[in-house]
Amino acid sequence: MKNFDWKYVPLFVIFALSMALAPVFRAQEQSITRITPVPDGAEYTVDGQTYTHASSAVWPAGSKHILAVPNPNQFGLRTQYVFQGWEYVGGTLQFNPLPVTASPAIAEYKAKFQTLFGLGIAWFSCPDPANCQSPGTIYVGGTPYNSSGDVYVPANGSVVLQAIPNPGYVFLGWQPGANQTIVGFQNTVTMTSPLTVYPRFQVARKVNLATDPPELTLLADRAPVTTPSTLDWAVGSVHTVGANSPQKDRFGKWWSFQSWSDEGELNHAYTVASSSMPATLTAKYIAAAGVSILTLPVGLQIKVDGQYNALNPYYFAWGIGETHRLEAPAQQTDAQGRVWQFSSWSNGGKATQDIVVPADAEANGLRLTATYTALTKLTVESSLAGLGVKLDGVACTTPCETLRAPGTQVRVSAPASVAQGDGARADFDGWPGTTGDLVVTVGETAVKLNANYHPLNRLSAASDPANGAVWTVLPASSDGFYLASTNVAVSLAAQPGYKFRRWDGDLSGTIPSGVVAMSAPRVVRALLDPVPYIAPAGVSNAAGTTPQSGVAPGGILSIFGVNLAAETLVAPDGMLPQTLGGLTVRVGDRILPLLFVSPGQINAQVPDDLATGNQVLAISPAGAPDVRAAFTVVRNAPGLFPVAVNGQAMAMAVHEDGSPVTADAPARAGELLTVYGTGFGPTERPRPEGFPIPQSVSYSLVDAVTVQVGEAAITAEKAFAAAGRCGIDAVQFRLDRSITGTATLRVTINGVDSNTLLLPVQ
Repeated sequence: MKNFDWKYVPLFVIFALSMALAPVFRAQEQSITRITPVPDGAEYTVDGQTYTHASSAVWPAGSKHILAVPNPNQFGLRTQYVFQGWEYVGGTLQFNPLPVTASPAIAEYKAKFQTLFGLGIAWFSCPDPANCQSPGTIYVGGTPYNSSGDVYVPANGSVVLQAIPNPGYVFLGWQPGANQTIVGFQNTVTMTSPLTVYPRFQVARKVNLATDPPELTLLADRAPVTTPSTLDWAVGSVHTVGANSPQKDRFGKWWSFQSWSDEGELNHAYTVASSSMPATLTAKYIAAAGVSILTLPVGLQIKVDGQYNALNPYYFAWGIGETHRLEAPAQQTDAQGRVWQFSSWSNGGKATQDIVVPADAEANGLRLTATYTALTKLTVESSLAGLGVKLDGVACTTPCETLRAPGTQVRVSAPASVAQGDGARADFDGWPGTTGDLVVTVGETAVKLNANYHPLNRLSAASDPANGAVWTVLPASSDGFYLASTNVAVSLAAQPGYKFRRWDGDLSGTIPSGVVAMSAPRVVRALLDPVPYIAPAGVSNAAGTTPQSGVAPGGILSIFGVNLAAETLVAPDGMLPQTLGGLTVRVGDRILPLLFVSPGQINAQVPDDLATGNQVLAISPAGAPDVRAAFTVVRNAPGLFPVAVNGQAMAMAVHEDGSPVTADAPARAGELLTVYGTGFGPTERPRPEGFPIPQSVSYSLVDAVTVQVGEAAITAEKAFAAAGRCGIDAVQFRLDRSITGTATLRVTINGVDSNTLLLPVQ
């Protein structure tokens, strides 16, 4: 047969043939079973193989296997595991070992163990358990233990431990630690892990408690003990012992504590000394007397031996011969709120006194009474918190209280005004029926006064620049303060040289009036813009006020006003500038030479050829509008320059040698004197405008000049424009010997008088 070529056979045929030739079989079912110890770490076996952690086995379904816990009680580090049984999805089996049949329906078996933690009790090691002289017994859940050891307790469980000392010992307590709740001798321990507790025992010493006389009671660690009594106390331990005082014996007689045999206080700490012999502690008592401490009225408090007693009246049993201190407070308040003042003790003693119990008090008792008198409370309150008032001249802050005996007069005064911060105050409304201090007569009932005040707020009004406006404020106030309910109308008129711009502060707007509500301190500020201003008749002779109101050509004039220039500038020597700091002065189309400019004054030279009559002057400040003023030009307007000396106006005069005439260097008869001024009138040739007078050419005055010194009229020897100066004139003359002292001086030019000054003459 030829070789068959399979590549020509269809694939589905090959597949069908292969299925037909394959043998028929079925795989066996498998079971995966997990075995887990709870808790992890416990030991178990599977088919004899030992494990301590979870394991997995692949078993054929239906196969048999052995699960076992070889050691049902297993121990770790102070931890015990007790086998409880096998747990699976269907329940729990107690068999051990446990035969199981593998089944996919049971995926896991758990080996369940109970965990117990070791509870160590450490206090006494007993080498011979048959003869164990333990200091005490520890009961663990009711089971006694006589020596140190471990007790295993279920995890997270609690167990109660109780410590009982054996004879000759005392229990000092449990050493504190985690997971312990200690209440005296009992300790409740919660076992979240292995734990050790430490009870503490101590060798005891017998302590005998006694009293003299016997059969009285004492306190031992705050518990009453009838004497004689013997107690076991640990060596080195500290206990509180106390003597009940006073107390009655069995026959009804009172006794008072006097002393302890160890010299301790009434109640004191007692430390047990180390010794094998018993100790004795005795409290000595003395006979006592009944003592009554009373108050009148009843119910008031008295301090007895440094303490107040809750009972009233006070009843005591004090030992005969004992000393006790009584203190009656100077003032006190009863339950009804009435205040009482100490008056006297029934024995005539002081408010604080020492009482010695007399011998006869044992039979008769002792009775003392503190007498008090009632006081009346006077209270001063105010609508202002913490107001300082005065009671009979003594300062007191409200609410102010004082206690006075009925019938007493008290003078009460309050301040008329109290500052309440910046710009606010409160004024006193006054006492009813009086404008001054109030005098109150205290009666039997409490008195309450109230000082009422009304609030006022200040209105502060100012202009910027200051004094740049005139204010109108309605209603007016002498000090600027107003009631808080007041509405105040304010308006202003700008002063010359200023223009209102707007309000600032508690007013706004550009209208120079408004209304301010005075519910709080208010500040109103008017913002003003400076504008140039020339005062009425503000153009005058630069020498000062002269009889002639006009100014003369060639002389120097002064212009007075407000905000005329931004700064003060002086022209340099020599030719005068026509502008200073950007400012010019014009008359018509003529620009005047300037000597000096400032915000309030300008000095300029009048042109020599300026026509007489009425003229208009215009000032043009830099960056400000022009301002104009009318003035008059006359032929002669003489003005002498003054020199202020000790408040007097002296003439500017010089001696013939050029030195100044002063009070120390007066003018002399016969010498040639020169006085200076301006506006004297025309010269023989026109003055150069803005230029200094030349030295080489004469500029004599045209008009006649007379000098009046005192009563003497002196003809001037020479009058001229001063050389090297602009606008300054000079007159020269000689004095005769008839003139002495300080004389008046003036010049008359063309019949026109100058201002009058003073001239010192030798």
